[in-house]
Amino acid sequence: MIDALCMSGAYPFRHLSMSTGTVASKLASEGFRHCVMFNLTALFHRDPWWANVEFAEEDPNVSCSIHKLAVFNPDYEDKLRIREYSRMGYIGFVTSPIYHGYRLMKRNVISNLTEALNHGAVVILNLLEDLRQMHRAYAFRYRIMLGELSDALRDLANKGNGEFRVLLSHFSYNDLVSLRSLYNGDVYVDFASSQVLGAPYNHIEELVKLYGASRLVLSTGFMMKYPKSSILKLQLSKVQDKDKEAISLINASRLYGVKS
Repeated sequence: MIDALCMSGAYPFRHLSMSTGTVASKLASEGFRHCVMFNLTALFHRDPWWANVEFAEEDPNVSCSIHKLAVFNPDYEDKLRIREYSRMGYIGFVTSPIYHGYRLMKRNVISNLTEALNHGAVVILNLLEDLRQMHRAYAFRYRIMLGELSDALRDLANKGNGEFRVLLSHFSYNDLVSLRSLYNGDVYVDFASSQVLGAPYNHIEELVKLYGASRLVLSTGFMMKYPKSSILKLQLSKVQDKDKEAISLINASRLYGVKS
């Protein structure tokens, strides 16, 4: 199996911290041979450069192969940064409007994300915990609106070259259903969900109908989420075995260009 999105680093509002090696070792114990990881700490910096530099230098000796994504703020960083991240060995980028507080349809944002797509996959992250549990000292400046998201996806698809390698990660099931009525083009989605335990396993069957089995990937969201949750949702679903293999392995391999 390939974990299409996990994270290491620190999440200060739950006093949660986990090293890259610890995350990969836990995923290996759950049966993952590969994981795609980013540094969670970088989300809390407007300029994530130094957090990405430090993360690129980490090379723990673990049995689960780690493939790294750079956290990218397209409203602050530029195309030169994208090329530098690629030279560091990053295979793609994680961008989060809700953490970095930008609008997806800003001209410079679309331009920088288009350039990022020429250097790897782009993950649009909607990692939002229950606001009732959010630390009162921190409030997100921005929410991802589905209308704006659909417009941005169309714009990126029209300007990009080759396969459209964009993953919508941690979006709720209801948002993914609503989005499909606004945007019916290619995009990858996961079922890590924005809730602690994620969507029920029967939602996977509906997402397969909406997006196609070739566009779903298995993301655990570990260390923020329980890895077993996503695994069991897929195992307990009623999708065909060949689709389960695609979701757990083949699709993420194609999305990121990882040899499984």
